[in-house]
Amino acid sequence: MEIHELMAHLDCQFLTLHGKKDTSADIYSLHFYTPEIQAFESNILYFCPVSHMPPADFPHTLQLLCYGPDFPAEDYENSCLNILWYNSGNSIEHLFNRIQQLVTHLQRANAGLHLFANAFFSDQGLQYMVDIAYEVFGNPIFVIDTSFKYLAISSAFSPNNTIFEAENSSGYILEAGIRSIREANLDEKIRNASAPYYFKNPLHGTGMLIASVKIHGIEVAKVMLYESLRTFTDIDSILLSRLSRFVSMELQKNSFFSQNKGVMFSYFLADLLDSPEINYPSVRERLHILGFDLKEDLYMMTISASSYRDANAKLEVIVRELNNILVGSLYAIYENTLVMLFSRSRENGLSAYELTALENYLKSNSLTAGMSNFFTDLKSARRFYLQAKKAAEVGLRLQDEGPIHYYSDTYFYHIMEICEQEEDLQYFIHPAMMKLLYHDQERNSELLKTMHCFLQTPGNPAKIAEQLHIHKNTLLYRMNKIKSLTGCTLEDGDEIMSLGLSYKLMRYLKMLPEVNV
Repeated sequence: MEIHELMAHLDCQFLTLHGKKDTSADIYSLHFYTPEIQAFESNILYFCPVSHMPPADFPHTLQLLCYGPDFPAEDYENSCLNILWYNSGNSIEHLFNRIQQLVTHLQRANAGLHLFANAFFSDQGLQYMVDIAYEVFGNPIFVIDTSFKYLAISSAFSPNNTIFEAENSSGYILEAGIRSIREANLDEKIRNASAPYYFKNPLHGTGMLIASVKIHGIEVAKVMLYESLRTFTDIDSILLSRLSRFVSMELQKNSFFSQNKGVMFSYFLADLLDSPEINYPSVRERLHILGFDLKEDLYMMTISASSYRDANAKLEVIVRELNNILVGSLYAIYENTLVMLFSRSRENGLSAYELTALENYLKSNSLTAGMSNFFTDLKSARRFYLQAKKAAEVGLRLQDEGPIHYYSDTYFYHIMEICEQEEDLQYFIHPAMMKLLYHDQERNSELLKTMHCFLQTPGNPAKIAEQLHIHKNTLLYRMNKIKSLTGCTLEDGDEIMSLGLSYKLMRYLKMLPEVNV
């Protein structure tokens, strides 16, 4: 413990510094000074009455606490002795014991810091660090993120408390606890405190010390020390402050946390995507408590890492802008993918303005997104997240114009992927389409392209001719040729559907010529 720390902890108006006045000198131990001592150590604080002080020209650097009246301060002005003068009639034994207690606490703190450092460098994760901290403090430790999710709880702690048991089971602080935190304005008090903040928890009837965990100055979590097994001491606050820094470094080693910057709801969304045992009926209620209300229809949108890595803007900026467009969305970097969950009313859905703004932003930043079908049950979150990922993947493979690929437009190709594992897809193609393909290859014609335009807009010859940049008479000739070659009437709904699916199959199998189809 350095001299200035010692003086701050003692907070004693009777202590003044003289001589060398080195406040950075470290104190490891205490002794009483006697002239018989031959070897002096610079990290020992020697107690000595004024009447028995060594001379001002003493040749050794010495940390000295002298006590008693009539201290000759002027004589020691240029001395190499570092002198604390205790000018009080109070018992020197009491002061000695108090400083000894502080030094002992310091030794315990240093031992604790050593254990924290070993836990950090062991690379065994946050839970291991919290379990080590439980041994150091002798009290349970909890780490929560900004969405009130427990990131780690002391494993050895077995509370006889129904609230703790419920929170431990759900992995989140309960509604009553969140309400208590907000009513006490606890977050602001913790942020404004220069040291861990002490709070008497009314729900548990237990005191707790809370330290903020920050990454690059941004609060991402809190470390909470509960006063359940042992009464707090001065050193607990110092140790908890140090622990919060190790927790910050540990979280930055965690790829999920570092990617998401501890943003509120990131872990929450990740839980929805990979926790089948989550209590879904309470999810909407919890989101409501946290200020996020879900509407009837839910959507998933994904942007792969390969897309946002090449973007013109940084990921943090991308997320902020997307949140401005898709107001009321949750996001997380999950499985190396930017995932956004948002909801809209069934009556209104996504507005034309939102879709236009979203498409423009994605295009301007060279981003490609996948969009799921809408869903209503949060239990299906992962299924529709995979839908959105598949939509983007298929859209990119087929080189469809983006920047948003909808699963409703690409689902058929997903079905093909699944079927391809069992059968050669080429055998599902309608023979009429194969005849057109062979004819085009042999005669350098464009009957397949003409068929495709017809299948896209049947019954609208003017539009088909416009798309193909040909005269209506030329279109009529081609359509008659197609009917003659294939034997199809092109009037039956089932026939048209079968030909359309066959065209998609040929496209999926890359059997079509390199033309804009």
